[in-house]
Amino acid sequence: MFTEEELIQFHGVIQNTQEFLEIDCGCTNPRYGDTPGKLRVYIEGKIEIDCTCTHDCPKVNISPIEFARHAGRTNAHNNWTSQIWVFSHDGHKIALWRTCLLKYHTHTFQRPLRQVIHRDEFLRCSQCNKERRFILRNKEAIKIYHQALANNNWRCSDVPNHSVTCDDAEERGSRKVCRGCPRDSKCGGCEKCVCFGCDWCRFDDCNCQTCVEFIINM
Repeated sequence: MFTEEELIQFHGVIQNTQEFLEIDCGCTNPRYGDTPGKLRVYIEGKIEIDCTCTHDCPKVNISPIEFARHAGRTNAHNNWTSQIWVFSHDGHKIALWRTCLLKYHTHTFQRPLRQVIHRDEFLRCSQCNKERRFILRNKEAIKIYHQALANNNWRCSDVPNHSVTCDDAEERGSRKVCRGCPRDSKCGGCEKCVCFGCDWCRFDDCNCQTCVEFIINM
């Protein structure tokens, strides 16, 4: 997987096969110190770590995020590439993102197509001109938003069960930036969380061009 020129940069390489690389790693907590582990990088991009903080630690074959959290890093979700380190050839710690070890790592933890997470979306009422949030966590809620989006005269009163009226205040701008993305609450939209069409948000009983083309292509 890695050439000799690449591996000469590191100390603690255990195995380097055609399928995976195994190397000593660790994660440092400012209060509790280092948590050691053995990191494996697979040819398909998957990364796993065995924690070796104790000889019988049950944290085996865990994700790098889980390993960093096990080491006490609470913000590991977005920062694990800088929190987990390996040893350079001279024994210094070097963060993963500074190495070539992530070159096979794509988006390993991306959910399958049927489990795509849809961010919250907003729609503006044609009567009061206030933006209303649509929480898209299941197919039913997504269909309600899909139908509302197609209605140029959508109003707050069209919300099921009349849970919102035009008299209700609009969400603050600081609250709107939180869109319910599980990877980043303030995500502005990217290929990791924005769905471009799946069987959750396309409907065979809808006559819009988007749904019709999706069902035909399926």
